[in-house]
Amino acid sequence: PTLFTVDVNSEILNFSSDHRAYSGTVGLSFQQKGGLNFGLTANRLSNPVAVKEAGFHFQKTVFKYGDVTFSAGIHDFLYMRDGSDVIRVNDISFFGLFTSYKEFENYSLSIHFGSGTGKIQYDPQTTDEDDIQAAGGFLGFSLKTPYFENNGGMDFMMEYIGSGVNVGCKIPVTDNYSLNLGMTHFENLSEFASESKTGKDRKELQFNAPAVSIGFSIDIPNLYKEENQLGSQQPFNVPESIGIGDTEDLDTYMAIHQLRDSLNIAMFENRNLYDENLFLKHQIAVLNDSTRTFHLEREVDKSNLNLILRHISRSLRHFYAEEYREALAEIDLAIEINPNLALAYARRGSIYYRLGDFQRATMNWNIALKLDPEFKEIQDLLKASKENRLSTAELDN
Repeated sequence: PTLFTVDVNSEILNFSSDHRAYSGTVGLSFQQKGGLNFGLTANRLSNPVAVKEAGFHFQKTVFKYGDVTFSAGIHDFLYMRDGSDVIRVNDISFFGLFTSYKEFENYSLSIHFGSGTGKIQYDPQTTDEDDIQAAGGFLGFSLKTPYFENNGGMDFMMEYIGSGVNVGCKIPVTDNYSLNLGMTHFENLSEFASESKTGKDRKELQFNAPAVSIGFSIDIPNLYKEENQLGSQQPFNVPESIGIGDTEDLDTYMAIHQLRDSLNIAMFENRNLYDENLFLKHQIAVLNDSTRTFHLEREVDKSNLNLILRHISRSLRHFYAEEYREALAEIDLAIEINPNLALAYARRGSIYYRLGDFQRATMNWNIALKLDPEFKEIQDLLKASKENRLSTAELDN
């Protein structure tokens, strides 16, 4: 969706007025579907002072296998203007890179490992040409997080380049604008903004001087997006190998072209049917689980009902034997299993009445009547109790 990206960055090395305290860069980067990346940069270095450079950078995906990708390219093909106007051959970076990409939950992690020559493995601002090595390795990590997910996600980066550790983060302000923060030579953070402690000139930059990087990226959107394959009308181009008079070959080619379109449509229909089949299987699994749950609930209800009836039966035996405390204990167990059984509350009210606790007896009878408003026997008990004409026979029944 992006036509190209514009980057404006600055690197702050120190706060001294004796030499330039920062460097600046403007860059353009382009990326294509086939794995081709290239960019242009314009830099002004902090050391040596007043040195300017223009660079070209190229990278191409060579092959991909599963989650691993290998790419190669040339970076830092630079034209330097320092009074001599030369191309620094030693700065050119030929490199190869392996990348492994993994996703887990709402995060994605990219691991990069490779080696290269030139600027990839040394810092031209602090390294003498006599000390330049032929090649160097590097290892990098990039973690995309769900923070600022609506704007594309926040990225954290860390890399080891042989001479030090660099860290950074990319904060998406909007879909197309990002704030970039970082620090080079993070391992020497405590020495930030200090001058070299070795050598004759103590005002030179340290070999591994840390620096704070701050920048801004702007993604320029692509205004012309490709249409969906089935929704667009693709032009019908006749191959040059088919002559004007070769009607048989032309008919065959047109038939093949139409068959290809039919196969594409059939393929998408097959995908839709496959997705629908998965959805139906999921629905069947949910219904099966619901049926099993309902069956288990019914079995539990049956088991509980049998247990409740046993407690009520025992309570009734204790009641007729005038063992009211034992009868009350059994009926309480029945109510504990099922607190919505009107018969249990009716029985408990009768037990409390025999124990002389008329208030609790009336309360339990009212609960039974509330659970079963058509419980005629309870209605008669409450009416007789209110009129002080409750008989033992009515209570037993």
